[in-house]
Amino acid sequence: MAIVRTRAGPILYAANGGDPSIATFTINPDNGNLTPIDGSPFLVNDSSGTYNMAASPNGKLLFVTNQETTVIHVFAITAGTGEIREIPDSPFATNANISGLWVTANGRFLLAGDQSASAVQVFAINSSGAISQVSGSPFAANASVSDVRSSCASDHVFTADNGSNFIDAYTMSASGSLTPVPGSPFYNGATGSGPNSFDLAISLDGRFLFTTDSFAGDVTSFTIERNGALDPVNRSPFRTHGSPGGAAITAKGDFFYDVDFSSASVSAMAVNPDGTLTEIGSYSGGQISFDGEANIVITYPAPICPTTSTGQ
Repeated sequence: MAIVRTRAGPILYAANGGDPSIATFTINPDNGNLTPIDGSPFLVNDSSGTYNMAASPNGKLLFVTNQETTVIHVFAITAGTGEIREIPDSPFATNANISGLWVTANGRFLLAGDQSASAVQVFAINSSGAISQVSGSPFAANASVSDVRSSCASDHVFTADNGSNFIDAYTMSASGSLTPVPGSPFYNGATGSGPNSFDLAISLDGRFLFTTDSFAGDVTSFTIERNGALDPVNRSPFRTHGSPGGAAITAKGDFFYDVDFSSASVSAMAVNPDGTLTEIGSYSGGQISFDGEANIVITYPAPICPTTSTGQ
């Protein structure tokens, strides 16, 4: 899912992997109720599969990929209504299966987790929304990339390496190229058998990186050094209930949530000023109900970088 702010107010986009299509809703800012917009759902000229999405910080573009294919679709968002239309020449070839998308805070680059080649692809975004790989892309990662994030300053990039117990950290240049920071990759802190990093979240002040480990049942908290290196926070990792997958942080940065795909529950933790996490509780059953396996969780309003220059 992706949340975009437009002149019509906040919009929620939800990918329907079976159709395939994108359901589009306005969000009532008072009570959070969803109302489908005219024309929704919007069909995607693709096969069924598992979809990932990311929106540009300026709310003008929506990027969509299907893990079963090797292309990225780019949609222009109509500011007044939230309707989407695919731009000319879309979809764009990736030559790999993509598992995660993220747009840098300056709006200049699209990051894509290259699942099949264990790498990160970096695309420059031009004024029309068309994307093209930057020089040197794709950039090697330690293992198959399941998630990718960039700092609010758009100068560092981090990957969750699924099937590995490491996190890659890169310095990003003004041209979009990635260079591993000293010491990368960094151990993700997992303590169980079969450790792997699944999802990432960054604190709004850019000081801390959080990653879930779906086999050990841990969330590891790191201090992000000025050069992008990662240092485990004191007493990290922090135990959760079950098998944490997708993660999210609140807009104020005060709470962290992860969804347990084995028991279909959500764990809540308070984010302390030193980057430590304090358990609040696990919510399931009568408190919150999922129909089957749950993999992704988001918060609303969505976290945004304090200062964003879109460059578009």
